[in-house]
Amino acid sequence: MKIGQDKDIPQTIIGKSVTVKGEIIGNEQLTIEGTVEGRIMIETTVLVRDSGVVKADVDAANVNVAGGVIGNISVTEKIEIVSGGYVVGDIRAPRLIINDGASVKGTIDMEIKSEHINPSRTENDTTRSDSTSIDGHS
Repeated sequence: MKIGQDKDIPQTIIGKSVTVKGEIIGNEQLTIEGTVEGRIMIETTVLVRDSGVVKADVDAANVNVAGGVIGNISVTEKIEIVSGGYVVGDIRAPRLIINDGASVKGTIDMEIKSEHINPSRTENDTTRSDSTSIDGHS
């Protein structure tokens, strides 16, 4: 199931002509079509539609970005950046999907499970950081 397809869960929508400044805290799905500046802490899913602009740090279970996020994103489950979406900031997530046409400028930190680390690697291989820096603009 794609993020944002469950219409039966409670949700809050910030419309295209709406600007919110401050903290948004909650446990229902948040759909952003307008502008949010500040901080977002949602226990479920944050959807940033193609008209949405977020200038805030985002903490959520899932995040789907079709618009823009300028700020750090931390998720407990998954983040997806779709074609045309962009993130300028650091991303911390166990699962990440960056579709063709999306862009990210910042660092990506994904948890690496201990069973994925090969103890037979050389010292130089095992001391590398598990963070990756991606610049979507060449």
